[in-house]
Amino acid sequence: MRRPSLSVQLYRRVLLLLALTGLAIGSVLYMVALREIGRASDAQLVNAARLLYMMTQDDVATGVLVRHDSVVAADGDPLLSTQETQAFQASYDSCMFAVFWQGRLIARSGWGAPVDRVPRRPGLHDFTAMGEQWRSYGMRGHDTRLLIVVAESGAMLEFSIGRLLGELALPLLALLAAAMVVLWWTLRKSLSQVERLASTLGARSLSDLEPLLPEEWPRDLEPLIVALNKLFARLEGAYELEQAFTDDVAHELRTPLAAIRAQAQVLRRLAPQGLGEDADRLVAMVDRANALIDGMLTLARLNATAVTARSVDVHALAAEVLAEAFVDLPEDAMGLSVIPDHIVRWRCDPSLLQIALSAVIGNALRHARAGGRLDVAIMRASDRLVVTIGDRGSGVPAAERERLLRRFEHGASASSGSGLGLSIASKAMSLLAGSIRLEDRTDGPGLLVILTLPSPTD
Repeated sequence: MRRPSLSVQLYRRVLLLLALTGLAIGSVLYMVALREIGRASDAQLVNAARLLYMMTQDDVATGVLVRHDSVVAADGDPLLSTQETQAFQASYDSCMFAVFWQGRLIARSGWGAPVDRVPRRPGLHDFTAMGEQWRSYGMRGHDTRLLIVVAESGAMLEFSIGRLLGELALPLLALLAAAMVVLWWTLRKSLSQVERLASTLGARSLSDLEPLLPEEWPRDLEPLIVALNKLFARLEGAYELEQAFTDDVAHELRTPLAAIRAQAQVLRRLAPQGLGEDADRLVAMVDRANALIDGMLTLARLNATAVTARSVDVHALAAEVLAEAFVDLPEDAMGLSVIPDHIVRWRCDPSLLQIALSAVIGNALRHARAGGRLDVAIMRASDRLVVTIGDRGSGVPAAERERLLRRFEHGASASSGSGLGLSIASKAMSLLAGSIRLEDRTDGPGLLVILTLPSPTD
C-alpha cells in the first residue's frame, strides 16, 4: 500500500485540528448564543409585564379593581379591553399572560399554558406545562395585591436558536470550505519544496556530498540548506580521513607481508624437504592476508564511491573480468561459457558493476574450481538486467545464503577466502540500487549467483 505524501499527511492532521478547534469554537458560540438569547428572552418577559402593568394603571387608578379594599366581581368590567389584548399579542406574540388580584385570577390571555401551572410569585421562574418547559416572570404593582405574570414556552427559545444556527450554517460551511482550500493550497505550495528536497537527498548516493545551491531553494528553507551543506562538509572530511587512514594501514601492512612472503619463498627453496609444506602454508597465509587487506580496502572505498551512470557494454565488461580472473589459471583448469555472445548495453556505473562481477567470479573460482565449469548469462528485459554466474561446485545450503552476504562469513566447508567476496558484491549492488541472490542451479549441482539491476528510469 502506497504511503500518503508528506503534504497529505500534514493536511489531514491540520484539518483534524481545524475540525476539533471549529467544534470547540462552535460549542462555545452555541453556549454564548444560548445564554444571550435566554437573557433577551428574559428581558422580553420583563418588558411584556411592564406593558401589561401600564395597561392596567387606569383601572387601578380609577378604583375599578378596588372598592373599599374589595375585589371587583369576575363578571364585572373587564380589566383589559379587546383592543388592549390584541395590542399585547401583536407586540409579544409568543407570550401568554395572567393578572392576579390578591391571588385571584382577574385576566388572562386566551392562549398558552394552563393558569393553574403558572407560578404566582414575583421574579423569573421555570415550570413545566403540557409537556413543555416554560419561563415566567412575575411583577408586583405599586399595590402589592396586584401580580402580573408573563410566560413564554421554551420551544420559542429553541426555535430562536435553531433559526440563528440555520442562518449561520451556510456562511460557516462556506468559510470552512474556503479555509480547507486555502489550507490545502498553502500546504501543497510550502511542502512541495520539502518533498523535492527529500527526493533530491534520497536520490543521492552515500558518496554524493556536493553542497546544495541555496539559490535553487525557497528562502524559507535556507536555514535547512545551510545546515545540510555543513553536514555534507563534515561527512566529506570524515570520508577523506577514513580513506587516508585505510590507505595508510593497507600500505603499512602490505610491506611486511611482502617481506614475509619473499622470505617464505626463499625458505621453501633452501629448507630441507620436511619444511617445504610449512613454507607453502606460510605463503598461503600471507596471500590470504593480502586478499583480506584488498577486500577491506575495496569495501572502504565503496562507501566513498560516487555513482555515475552511463551506457555500458555489459558483455564486454564481463569478458574483461573473466579474462583477468582466468589469466593465472591453466588453460584446461575450468570450462567457461558466456551467453549471449554479442553486445548487451545497459545504463549503470561500470566500475561498481565490475567490482560486483569480480567479487562473484573470484569467489566461484576459489570455492567451486573443483566443479570444473563456470557459466555466465546476461539477460536484458525492459525493466531490468539480470546477470547470472553459475558454478558446478558443491553449492551453498539455503540456510547459509543470507549469512554469506555479510562480511567475514564463511561457508561450512574449509576455505582459504577472506569472507569478503560476496559482501563486496552485495555492497556494490546496493549502491547500484540492484540486488544479489543465491540459488541452486536447476540443471544440476552448483551455486547460481543472480545479480539484478533495475531500469535506470525507475
